[in-house]
Amino acid sequence: MPADSPGARLRLTLHGRKTRYISFEPAGKSMATVAVLVDSRGGHTRKVAEAIADELGVSVGDIKKRPLPDAEILFLGSGTYGHQPGDEMRYLLRDGTFTGRKVALFATAGSRDGEKLVRDMAEMVTKKGAQVLGDPAAPGKAIMVRYRNVHKEDLEAARTWARNIAGK
Repeated sequence: MPADSPGARLRLTLHGRKTRYISFEPAGKSMATVAVLVDSRGGHTRKVAEAIADELGVSVGDIKKRPLPDAEILFLGSGTYGHQPGDEMRYLLRDGTFTGRKVALFATAGSRDGEKLVRDMAEMVTKKGAQVLGDPAAPGKAIMVRYRNVHKEDLEAARTWARNIAGK
């Protein structure tokens, strides 16, 4: 098996003695391309997260699980609750380690609060060393929830946005 293939084995012989084989994952090969985490109470933001994850060929991860997934790009989404992200997203933004991470942010809201929420989330992760992907003037995707529903065109816009962010 080539040394650069997943699950490769390395042969070691120590001082002419017993030969040992060590399995390893080559550097850079085990990291997932993207991970999608969401905090959603009513299900609107979860629908958007599922559309993004489906577009990128992954599943939506558990926002409560620590440490954060080791991914090249971390998509983080939350509904807007009293002008703030959901509780689990707030905990993640407060306690998470973002140094050197690439982060893409999205939110759903019934008003313009979603745009402010994404800007606030971007500020929090930037202070913790993350690179927020997307347009610096509008650092994320805010989706208006009209008539108490996420519409097909909203999901398609989220898919397109995710594809552009991930470079697919």
